[in-house]
Parts: sequence; C-alpha cells; structure tokens
Amino acid sequence: MPYQKKIKILLLCIALLGSIGLLLFVREWNRAPNIVDTREEIEISISSEELLASFISDEAAASETYVEKTIEVEGRVKEISFLNNRYTVILQGKGEYSCLMCDMDPEQMAQIQSIKKGDVITLRGICKGFLMDAILLNCILINQPNE
Repeated sequence: MPYQKKIKILLLCIALLGSIGLLLFVREWNRAPNIVDTREEIEISISSEELLASFISDEAAASETYVEKTIEVEGRVKEISFLNNRYTVILQGKGEYSCLMCDMDPEQMAQIQSIKKGDVITLRGICKGFLMDAILLNCILINQPNE
C-alpha cells in the first residue's frame, strides 16, 4: 500500500474517533438530571441578579457552588422566546447585557402563557454553567407572575 494512502486512512480514523469523542462530550454536557419536581428539595435559592454577579466576579467558584444543582431563582422577565418547540425565559441581571437563560420544561407550556415581559417570577431548574449568560435547564414555574 502506498505511503500516501496509509496517511489518508490514518487521518480518516483520527477524524472519525475525534467526531465520536465530540459527540459523546456534547451529549454528556447536555444531559441534565431528570425532570425538576416542585417537591424536590431546593439546594440553593437566589435572585437572578445575585447568580449572574457571582459568575461574573468568580466563574470558577460560582461553577463549583451552582453547577448541576437544583436552584430556585427569582427575577424579572426580560424576554420569552419560542424556538424548536421549546420556550426559553430570559431573566434580567444587574446590567443591561447580563441575563439568565432558563430553558423551560416542555410540560410548562400552559404556565408560560401567563408570563409577560417585566413580570417578577420564580423558576426552579438545574444550573448548567456560564458561557456569556448563566444557563438553567428543565425549568418549571414555581409561582405565577406577581403572586
């Protein structure tokens, strides 16, 4: 077998293994604990402003404190979006550009209909970390707006 053909096969195998590794990494990153339950014990209760401020000031310490934990967050609704059959409620942070992205549980569609921009709400979800914003997955609405 010519030398160039061996190199091509080796590079193809490396690319295939790299793709499989990347797929497994992304799958593990996106894996969240099962559905958040209203009866589930809250590990942390915090405002959206405080949560974002802690990630901005010391991301490593905040990640250790909040990531993969069930947290209850109170905040003002900045925006509600619906994309790919999923609702995302965005809660305001202290600054104009900092926000908490709350990916809602699909079973929360009816409850989300009562939320409007500017409402103060409480959500419970699993903290997944901080990229440009903090991210909560599988969120459920704990209280109706302005209760």
